[in-house]
Amino acid sequence: MTARKLSISVPPEVEETIKAAAAQEGQPVSAWLAAAAVEKAQAAAAHAAGRTAVREMLAEYEAEHGPLPDESRQRARQFMMEAGLLDDQWQSAG
Repeated sequence: MTARKLSISVPPEVEETIKAAAAQEGQPVSAWLAAAAVEKAQAAAAHAAGRTAVREMLAEYEAEHGPLPDESRQRARQFMMEAGLLDDQWQSAG
């Protein structure tokens, strides 16, 4: 695998946290940061897929049964906020 060099800036306390975490896992800082970035990107993709699935399920339900009642919509919003799936776009559209 070819590696590319990046330059990042972090506050001193973040630098120490990164170095300690990398050392604890027995990895070079660059390898630890690369793995952390991949994990973050995968989590963001999973959340985006979850938000898309929720929108699709809601649209499917409403196409078949009509608009979701307000009480049910509020419960769904609360669940989605707790699950980290609610984004501002969906919240303002509901």
